[in-house]
Amino acid sequence: MRFIRATLESDHSIKRIFFYGDAVLAANRFQTPPQGQKSIAQSWAELAEEISIPLHACIANSVRRGIVDEREAERYNLGVSSIHPSFTLTGLGEMTEVVHDSEKMVQF
Repeated sequence: MRFIRATLESDHSIKRIFFYGDAVLAANRFQTPPQGQKSIAQSWAELAEEISIPLHACIANSVRRGIVDEREAERYNLGVSSIHPSFTLTGLGEMTEVVHDSEKMVQF
């Protein structure tokens, strides 16, 4: 998150943040952090709202890790959505489109 803030302070822009692989775990709305701490999902949600950047989680990686939106929960008969409401499940096509339209892509 510090990298994102520093990037924006350097007059660069960020179009969106795409979580892939194990990073999709940040989108889990059922995280229960220790007392006095925020969940990583909530921290990302607050940052995204503050700087108006959408948060996307890879749908394939998310479903494999039990992170589903209402549509996927219904599809797999899971009964409940587990994705934080600030995140959207999207495919690699979304990431490909953004990379195509961007000067740079940074991966961690």
